[in-house]
Amino acid sequence: MNKNLKIAVIITMTFLSITLSAQQEVQNSFYMFNSSILNPAYAGSRDALSVVVDARSQWTGWKGAPKTNSFIMHTPLMNESIGVGLNVVNDVIGPTNKTALFGDFAYRLRLNKNNDRLCFGLRAGADLIRNNLSSLSVNDAADPLVINNTNFNTNTFNTGAGVYYYGQRFFVGLTAPKIIPNKLSKDVNFADSKQVLHYYLIAGYVIKLNSLWDLKPGCAIKYTQNAPLSIDGNLSVLFNEKIWFGVMYRHGSAAGANIVYNFTKQLRVGYAYDYSINNMGRYSPSSHEVILGFDFLSNQKALKSPRYF
Repeated sequence: MNKNLKIAVIITMTFLSITLSAQQEVQNSFYMFNSSILNPAYAGSRDALSVVVDARSQWTGWKGAPKTNSFIMHTPLMNESIGVGLNVVNDVIGPTNKTALFGDFAYRLRLNKNNDRLCFGLRAGADLIRNNLSSLSVNDAADPLVINNTNFNTNTFNTGAGVYYYGQRFFVGLTAPKIIPNKLSKDVNFADSKQVLHYYLIAGYVIKLNSLWDLKPGCAIKYTQNAPLSIDGNLSVLFNEKIWFGVMYRHGSAAGANIVYNFTKQLRVGYAYDYSINNMGRYSPSSHEVILGFDFLSNQKALKSPRYF
């Protein structure tokens, strides 16, 4: 292997290992409105055929920074006791392009007359990982590693599981989106590069302040072995069941703000801005995210009941 190419590949894979260990399940600022991206037990919880499109550009202005686009669809079935969903997430970091295709299944138990539910979810699918080494700067463009690009492309099957408990004004979820520690490269030089098990605890509660204002505090805690505990806090206010204003703080990483506007009971659009407060802020401080959601509601009851998450 060309010496300079080998150095470039080692640096790239090392960077990816560090980045993916912290961000394998993609960074997302709208987890309070889109828990399905992490938790399969969320499938069907909006009591409608729900479709969400999310686009995130992280560390803007920095070449090779993460860009994530996701399409999520889920719905209840069989008298609302079962939920199913589809998650398609494309994550691009440097020369690496990963597309995750996963199906979700949730079993939903109604606990009381208030329609509080306890849901158990399973997820199964595949990650399609491609590395475009030809995009790297190398001295020998005829090197077989660049031309064939085989050792660093892989397809991996994986599964995940989650629990989700919610009522009209609260929710709490525990999930491990991907359980199998698949290798990210077939090359023996990068045998330690693999998918890492992540655990997420996500919760939120809505407090009625008066006839016009609601307050929603929430948090997400992520645990990964051999990595610092990640804690993300969010505080939002809802005005007239129409518009959300929120602020967030990700411990040691970022702070930001977000806004979500409910055009109707079915259509919502949101924007989030994150500002890096760690060393990344010196080079590329800001991240931007846009979300669009639409619920195909099938009954008048769902139309009358506001959705807080």
